[in-house]
Amino acid sequence: MKRRQPAGRPSNHTKPAQQQTKNQASRMKRRAPARKRDARRTRLIIAIAILGVLILIAGGILIYIYDLLGNINTVPSGQQTIPSEFDQPTESLVNPLPEKKGIYNILLLGVDSRDQERIDERSDSMMILTIDQVHGKIKLTSLQRDMLVFIPGVKEPKKLNSANSLGGPLLVMRTVNEALRLNINKYMLVNMFGMEQIIDIAGGVWLDIENQQIEYINQTIHDANINYPDTAPSPLLTQAGRQLLNGRQAVGYARIRKLDSDYKRMERQRAVIQALLDTFLAADLGTKNKMMAAGLGLITTNMSSDEILKIGINMVPALSGEINQLQIPIEGYFKEYSGSEWVNLCDFNGMIPLLQEFIYGEVYPFDKVKV
Repeated sequence: MKRRQPAGRPSNHTKPAQQQTKNQASRMKRRAPARKRDARRTRLIIAIAILGVLILIAGGILIYIYDLLGNINTVPSGQQTIPSEFDQPTESLVNPLPEKKGIYNILLLGVDSRDQERIDERSDSMMILTIDQVHGKIKLTSLQRDMLVFIPGVKEPKKLNSANSLGGPLLVMRTVNEALRLNINKYMLVNMFGMEQIIDIAGGVWLDIENQQIEYINQTIHDANINYPDTAPSPLLTQAGRQLLNGRQAVGYARIRKLDSDYKRMERQRAVIQALLDTFLAADLGTKNKMMAAGLGLITTNMSSDEILKIGINMVPALSGEINQLQIPIEGYFKEYSGSEWVNLCDFNGMIPLLQEFIYGEVYPFDKVKV
């Protein structure tokens, strides 16, 4: 007869199973930290690998960018000076010139020369490029070339566009700074002759052409076809309306002078720049690369590669938007005068606060300029 096991007391044959379970749990507890360490080590290795790949990619991109920037004609600081006859002492000012963190101004000059080495010719177009990180905007201020200004070292006032032919970009910067009470110290000079090359690489730009403009555009195209026989001739325009223009046609549009006024001409120049920017943003990577390589080779500047790269990075967030535009002189602040030559007599003291508001978003006290 079998002896019954008292209730609540485990039988002897269950003890080995319980002990085995406890031993397994103990081993699992000892293995858990090891598995966690292995998992952390694996994640760390993966993170380091990914970081390494990113560093290699970033390094490759930087090398590529610096290689592109090498196409720019950089004038090192100190190697370019204002000719001594124009390098007069600057006037003493009571009020400091305006500055605002996150807002950068660069003077853009356009000359038209087949000789890439020549930068001391009359500037066909002049603009102030403003990179406004504060408001995430890019701004362009067009400077009318026929404005009568005082150029340092020149007794009588002269047209603004003559400053570059007299003393180069540094003299233009100083003249603009003194006339508008600014503190621009960086410039980019662009050879407009090569602008048509960039537009052709882009596949053309879309512009609205008016009937009365066709004659003047075609005359410019015709002259260029004759004057530059070593380049492919461009067809003439045959109709008005929105259409895709090649490089020579678009440059001809930007150069129209006798149809209306120099202010309309500046508007057309800005329209070409905006159209080219739109085309660039919509282009594929290969086309962007070709446009940048060709475009950078047309630039002469006193900015270093690092400065250009920094400015480029700062511009990226605002590239998708419209370019804010202003033209100087402003309507109501100048008089047209036709004597021995056509000039504009400007009220710079009246325009300076408006220009400050456009560039900086606020008005600063300033010393009056001589008129």
